[in-house]
Amino acid sequence: MTNASHIYWHFEMKIPARRRFTTLVKDQDMSIEVFRKYGSSYIKDSGFSPDSLIQLAIQLATTRLFGKQVATYESSQVRHYLHGRTETTRLVSSASHEFVKRMGLHPEPLDTDVEGRDEKIALLKKAAWAHSRYLMAASSGYGCDRHFFGLSMLLNEDENPPALYRDPVFQRSKHWRVSTSTLPVLLGFGCVVDDGVGIGYEIGPDDIFFSISSREKYAWTDKLGHLIEEALLEMRMLIDLDSSQTPKSKL
Repeated sequence: MTNASHIYWHFEMKIPARRRFTTLVKDQDMSIEVFRKYGSSYIKDSGFSPDSLIQLAIQLATTRLFGKQVATYESSQVRHYLHGRTETTRLVSSASHEFVKRMGLHPEPLDTDVEGRDEKIALLKKAAWAHSRYLMAASSGYGCDRHFFGLSMLLNEDENPPALYRDPVFQRSKHWRVSTSTLPVLLGFGCVVDDGVGIGYEIGPDDIFFSISSREKYAWTDKLGHLIEEALLEMRMLIDLDSSQTPKSKL
C-alpha cells in the first residue's frame, strides 16, 4: 500500500442522546451476591453439571420473582467454527417447566414428604440433562436463533417479515426477561429488556458469585439474590436427601 495516511474521526454526542444515556445509567441497579454454601466441587460430586444446576436455580428464582416462567437466555460459544462466536441457549424447556412448576412459588418442607421429594429430584435430574443437551447442541451449531436472525437480515426494508416472525408466541420467546452468562472475571451487564434482569455468574470450587442487574424502578436485584440463594439451598437439600443415591464409600 502506498500513500497511506491516518484518518481522524471526531465524535460528538448530541444533547438529547447524552440525556438519554445519562438517564439510562442512573436507572441501572446492580448488586453482587456471594453464595458460599457450596460450589462446583459439591455439584460435580453429586453427578450434576455445575452450569446446569445453577441455571435451574436461576429459573426457579426468577419464576418466583415474576410469578411465572419467562424467556431465559444463556450465551453459548461456537468458536471452534471459523468465525464462530455465540449462539443462544434457550433455557426454558418442557423438562425445566415441569421441575419449576413442581417446586412451586414458595419452598415446601422436604424432610417429611418422601414421595414428593423423590418426584422433585427426578424432575431436577431430567431438567439438568435437558439443559446440558441443548447447550451442547447450540455450541455445535444446532441452535435456531442465529439462523432466524440471519434470515431476517435478508429482508429488504420495504418487505414484511414472514408470519412466523410476527407470531406473538415467537416474539414472546425472544423477549429475554432473563439474560444470563458466565463471567470469568465477574463484572456484570445490564438487562436486555426494560422489564428484565441480567445475571452474570462465576462458579468457584466452593462458592458462586452472582452479578444481578435490573432497572432501579423495580428494585429486583436484592430480592432476586435472596431467591437464588433460597433455590440453591433447596436444591442441595433435595440432592442430599435423594433416596436413590448410593452412599459414598469412606475408604
